Amino acid sequence: MPARPVHPVHVSSSVVIAPSLRPVPAADVTVTLRGQVVDLAARVLVAGVVPAPRFGRENEVVATAAAVTDSGADLVDVSLPPRMIGPVARAEDAPVVVRAGSADQALAAARAGADLVLVPAGLVAELSGAQASAALDTPVAVVTDDVAGIADARIVAEQFRVPLAIDSTGAAAADAIGAESMAIAEGCRLVRTRDVRRSRRVAEVMGALLGARRPTSTPTEDSATPTEDSATPADDSEDQP
Repeated sequence: MPARPVHPVHVSSSVVIAPSLRPVPAADVTVTLRGQVVDLAARVLVAGVVPAPRFGRENEVVATAAAVTDSGADLVDVSLPPRMIGPVARAEDAPVVVRAGSADQALAAARAGADLVLVPAGLVAELSGAQASAALDTPVAVVTDDVAGIADARIVAEQFRVPLAIDSTGAAAADAIGAESMAIAEGCRLVRTRDVRRSRRVAEVMGALLGARRPTSTPTEDSATPTEDSATPADDSEDQP
């Protein structure tokens, strides 16, 4: 049987450059919660939502808030009437966050004891004026309900130096993990959720990735630690008589 001809294989020597990772939007912002400054550059906070009480009782809301905290939430979201916010704020060690749809709701939540108020992008300018006039002494964050709205919300958040939040409570369970992960990659540092355990896992994984991709500063010559040779004075005994 005749041998089959062997055709030479031409291997290209061209260098293939793989695309670099997409840069992480800057989120160098802090928020002060109960006197503690929280750096959100590489940290993601999870706000667990407390549902409306079945019987409208304050102690029911307080008990549910405690369960939300125990499940791993950093913040307790009590987006309920102001009379429900105060008891949780007094009973809980975790900061209380409230989502507000108007300036009046934001001011009422702050007066009731909220530590952070989530508002749509269109309200931030108005509330910043209220903060300047001391009518609102509670920090705010810009919140969006879907990934498509993050770009516009981030512009406002960066302009007013406030955190950016994603509300995943309306997302289907099958889509929530992807939506939260993408939102964090796009600059959101707070996740409002009804499934704290799921969002906690997403926040921890994405927080680790953000920390790994965060640029590290290198010491300058002025700040470098002196070496043993430079720190030890020279021996001048040979020059002495």
